[in-house]
Amino acid sequence: MEVILTEDQNSELKTQENRALEVKQPVLEPGEALNLVFGEYAANTQRAYARAFRDLQQWANIRELQELENFDPLRMLEYKNQLKASGKKPSTINQTMSALRKVCKVLTEFGYLKENPFKASVIRAEKVDSAASKGALQVSQLNAMIEANEVIHYDGRIAPLLRFRNGLVLKFLYLTAARRGEAADLLWEDIVQDGSFHVAVLRHTKSGKEQRIKLRNELHAEFEEWHKMLQANKIAAPNVFPSLGFRTLGHKMSGKGINDIVARLGKAIGLNISAHYLRHTAITLALELGEPLQKVQSYARHASANTTIRYFHDRQLLEKNPTDSLPMI
Repeated sequence: MEVILTEDQNSELKTQENRALEVKQPVLEPGEALNLVFGEYAANTQRAYARAFRDLQQWANIRELQELENFDPLRMLEYKNQLKASGKKPSTINQTMSALRKVCKVLTEFGYLKENPFKASVIRAEKVDSAASKGALQVSQLNAMIEANEVIHYDGRIAPLLRFRNGLVLKFLYLTAARRGEAADLLWEDIVQDGSFHVAVLRHTKSGKEQRIKLRNELHAEFEEWHKMLQANKIAAPNVFPSLGFRTLGHKMSGKGINDIVARLGKAIGLNISAHYLRHTAITLALELGEPLQKVQSYARHASANTTIRYFHDRQLLEKNPTDSLPMI
């Protein structure tokens, strides 16, 4: 992460007496301090934190880190209200403020700020409409997307490849609850045997740590078929889901590219969805089918079970709502 640097305040003109009264300066540079704390975070998370801090700098015209000394909580609240007035979604505002809170905390703890300008008592989280959040799909909708993939008009030259790849992306995201970036980064060498099981090694995850996910035998068989198709068409791609564009044939797809595949298949059956809907669906269905919470947490690779249960809470409240037990009048 890049941050603005302070000027050296230890001028040679200062007397020994003045130096004795100064606050001890941090040993690490601001960028080094942030990298020390956030270095193990996923690349996307690091970029999000850097972008949040950079946008704040531009809005407040902050050119030197020490200028944040005069940036009180009310000024931070003003920035939050500006984000709201600009039309940012509540969830986006919450993510931005969360990033700023963590960055400011690190800068304060390492001595670059005398006081943290972020006060939780002043900066309250925006309420997010649960109805607008990404929900779970029905299995019938997933099957409809698979069927739609078979009749969508693709480029005639590589239609079979596009059709197979896009269907496989859908199945992989749903069956493994993987994130779109994890699918984009997956390499053929990351698919390995573990005893009698097949697993995919995810090297670039949200937590920044390497993780392993199980591949069902049916899914692994489709991976093998897909690999043979690529070889037959002389596409030597290291990534499992390569780009099939004319100019980018065989190159790595981006997370956005993975998301676009899901969005197109969803649109084909009248749904406005993103790749995360498949992850949400997998986690919700696993809980509905009676899988233990701890197992589903491990499957979803959530650090906290509280995150896992949120996927299920709204649906459970609808299915077992107190209104169903009230006498009808």
